[in-house]
Amino acid sequence: MNLLTSRKSWLTAPVLFIIMMLGLTLVWSVMDPARMIPLFDNDSRSPVELMTLPLFALMIPLVWLCPPFGGSWKRKVFWNVDVSLLAFMAIVRETDLHKRLFASIWPEVAASFKGTVFKMKFLTAADIPLVPKLFVLAFFAVFFAVTAGTLAYFIVRLVKGIFKLHPVAWTWAVFGGTSAMVLVVDRLPANLRHAGFDGPLLDKHTGALAALLKAYEEGGEMMMALFALMGLLQAYLWLSEGKGE
Repeated sequence: MNLLTSRKSWLTAPVLFIIMMLGLTLVWSVMDPARMIPLFDNDSRSPVELMTLPLFALMIPLVWLCPPFGGSWKRKVFWNVDVSLLAFMAIVRETDLHKRLFASIWPEVAASFKGTVFKMKFLTAADIPLVPKLFVLAFFAVFFAVTAGTLAYFIVRLVKGIFKLHPVAWTWAVFGGTSAMVLVVDRLPANLRHAGFDGPLLDKHTGALAALLKAYEEGGEMMMALFALMGLLQAYLWLSEGKGE
């Protein structure tokens, strides 16, 4: 059976998600947290983070060599550029390049502000100069224009495809679900601490729960890259087989 474009291949992405989540849980169950955390998170230099980056980067040549969009060449180029921008922004987010660029331009502002400057509270702070705020605002504008614009254009087709058990739609739905999972586990330790649930389990260097959440977060980001590559390839194969866009 063709695992990418057959009638039942809509199951491929959900099954892979379950297998990979079980794999991350199994690794956590047999590894010491103090050794596991650096394996997944080490300021963008851990093995898992370093494997995730080339996967996102691979989206750029893939979308140009195997275009998943139909229509005129102008339309293909437009959406290929859009996907390339999404891949580039994913790499920027993974490596914190935007934060490092900001800190190199305005080191005093970055050092004096508690937490990351790429938050709404930075834009509303009264003691921050205007130009750094405009930099952050421009980053938000470009990010949300590309991501939200792409989602808005394809959302109706995506929802219809999910109900029709379309393989490409299900792969991108799993991509979105994985992204939501990553956001939740990324914020969960801080939310638990704010709620008063703190202790050895949440220690960022040796905590067992911290290690599990970090595995789901960083492992989930690698899964997102894999599902993105899979979704693009599926769409290209679907189109090349004459089944439509």
